[in-house]
Order: sequence, then structure tokens, then C-alpha cells
Amino acid sequence: MSLTLHSYNWWYNLWKKSDTVSIKECKELKCLEEAWQEWLSCDNDYARRDIGMMEVEGGNYFNLV
Repeated sequence: MSLTLHSYNWWYNLWKKSDTVSIKECKELKCLEEAWQEWLSCDNDYARRDIGMMEVEGGNYFNLV
């Protein structure tokens, strides 16, 4: 997980260094809360394990970019 879970600022700073990536926009998606709720309420073992993680992090760290 440490290879993929980063803030949108982290991703932006990585992508802006690339000669092959053109950044049009980099922001948190408006569907963030809805997407997480759908994931956490689905019948999936990984999603059920994420419930506790999301409760502890309190909406401060995980987003969709």
C-alpha cells in the first residue's frame, strides 16, 4: 500500500516531473465520500477490513485523485 496511497499533492509533484504526462487538473474527486461508502458497504473481504482503517483515519488521508 505504501507504493500507491499518497495525497494528490504527492501525485501532482510526481507527475509534473514527467516529460510524457500532461496534467490538466489534479484534485480530489467530488464523489470521494460516495465512492468510499459504496466500497465499505459492499460484500468484499478487503472492504470489510478497510472499515476499521477508515474509522481511525477520520477522513483525513484517503482520497480519490
